Amino acid sequence: MSIPLYVDLSFPIRGTVVPRDHGYALYGALSRALPCVHGADWIAIHGIAAKQADSNLTLERMGRLRIRVPSERLGELLALTGTTIEVAGHPIEIGVPTIHPLVPAAILDARLVVIRLTGGIPKPFDNEAFERRFLAESRRQLAALGATGELVISGRQSLRVGGQRVIGCSVRVGGLSSEDSIKLQIGGIGGKRTMGCGVFRPARIKQRQQIQQAA
Repeated sequence: MSIPLYVDLSFPIRGTVVPRDHGYALYGALSRALPCVHGADWIAIHGIAAKQADSNLTLERMGRLRIRVPSERLGELLALTGTTIEVAGHPIEIGVPTIHPLVPAAILDARLVVIRLTGGIPKPFDNEAFERRFLAESRRQLAALGATGELVISGRQSLRVGGQRVIGCSVRVGGLSSEDSIKLQIGGIGGKRTMGCGVFRPARIKQRQQIQQAA
């Protein structure tokens, strides 16, 4: 089975700061600038890459906005070039992007994965039970992509969406073949991928480990 061709668009951005928890606000800002983004299931928006400064990220000289899209829809996203969006009250100027094909890696990370668990989360909160159910559902979704890998969660993370706190976990998947690595980067795990959740990238480890493939 052929795999659709996806790429990451990496836009340089200029501004002052954005909140560290900016996924929901960024999605809203991009949806206002490009209505095709709103409700799209073909797009994944990475969290803004910038230098951390307390509860904010500072964008001076090093901010990047990265968006994962099918290659045939590149033209729609290129319309962001030269625009200014407002994220949580902070204006951000968007520059000319570079295009990066997805690269297979044996180990992928996602900073935050959020999954709707059957029956919700009971109170009082039981962290051990939550992580056990989260891990089981993550494995089920990985298998549904037709991929095989060793899945590990590494602690709770959260995202604020419309005044509510959504809880998830950081996730690493190892032992991926080249084909399965691309499948996971395209399909992701969990929801809210337009808000920076479930977006997998090669783990930041030594290059020789990144490019190794499962036998």
